[in-house]
Amino acid sequence: MKVAVFSDVHANLAALRSVLDDIDRVGVSARLCLGDSVGYGADPRACLDLLLQSCDVLLAGNHDLAASGRMPLDRFSGLARHAVDYARDLLTGPQRARLAELTDEEWWGDLLLVHASPADPSEFPYVRDADAARGQFDGRRFRAAFYGHTHLPLAFHDDGERVGLTVRPRLEMASGVRYLCNVGSVGQPRDQDPRACWALYDSDARTLSFRRVAYDVDASSARIREAGLPDALASRLLVGV
Repeated sequence: MKVAVFSDVHANLAALRSVLDDIDRVGVSARLCLGDSVGYGADPRACLDLLLQSCDVLLAGNHDLAASGRMPLDRFSGLARHAVDYARDLLTGPQRARLAELTDEEWWGDLLLVHASPADPSEFPYVRDADAARGQFDGRRFRAAFYGHTHLPLAFHDDGERVGLTVRPRLEMASGVRYLCNVGSVGQPRDQDPRACWALYDSDARTLSFRRVAYDVDASSARIREAGLPDALASRLLVGV
């Protein structure tokens, strides 16, 4: 079975539409979104509606919780707070209520899906290195877990002796090895590649492939400026940081 796993759309409608088109071309059995539908970008309302219509799983990210009122804004930077306020103002009451209902983890078969942390899904640490990944492997039992939050596509593996890291575009998942895979970001990549990112998981072949999708980054950047959001949120899209 092939499934699409993606995260951190961040109200970037052009990027989301391009990724969904790419997913349709590939052909999958399910679409699994790991959260942060809103925040940073200019189109939270349209993105949330599209995700609710098209996804088999939609998790809550920290920006979603803040936009719904479930998380205090003092946990966010100034740029992020500005974008969350924008999303709160633009989302409808029913949309905010729907965001508030989203869970922070789900199992899809034997895959654990979270936004940021398998060990503690209600917290939002940044798992970027092997030491941080070790804490996740030690903190909870799973064969494979997918997460987002850092916007960096990569995979950690634990063979029982050490935790390793790979950033290869295709990962072959060996039996007896545990995996913690970050699927990158649809709407705001931070690996210096501005193209949207999503992951294709094939349970039969036991592979995970990261796919990059070009979209009109200039138009999305312009939309952010037109919305009156901080210029830094617009300019970072152009270089993928």
